[in-house]
Amino acid sequence: MATEKTINAEGGCLCGAIRYRVSGAITESAYCHCRTCQRQSGAPAVAWFALAPSGFSYLKGEPGVYRASDRARREFCSTCGSYLVFREDDPEETLSVNTATLDDPALAPPEFHIYCESRIGWFDTADDLPRFARGPASTA
Repeated sequence: MATEKTINAEGGCLCGAIRYRVSGAITESAYCHCRTCQRQSGAPAVAWFALAPSGFSYLKGEPGVYRASDRARREFCSTCGSYLVFREDDPEETLSVNTATLDDPALAPPEFHIYCESRIGWFDTADDLPRFARGPASTA
């Protein structure tokens, strides 16, 4: 599910304590319906986009960190709680940014859905994007 879109933008948390910049190629952009994202965000799905870790930098503030799995951590604002980033332990992997925290979320529209096996039954989006039970290699 690779895209050829690039981004050069800024974003941040709800209270403004943390600001970041993203630049470079977007390798994926999707909705995640997994239970971890649901619980982390308090929402039925999270829109996110991925890029090389070198394309992400904090401009202001230091994020809180929560280890939600054995391979990655989630970064958030310790003041307002805004979920900002999913960072893989492997520096060669991509870094995923919560799309809604961009100043202009329209810059990274989702292209598919993942973890639809965990989708909350009363929630669905009005689109025809590909849907996968788990990751893009599965089918829903």
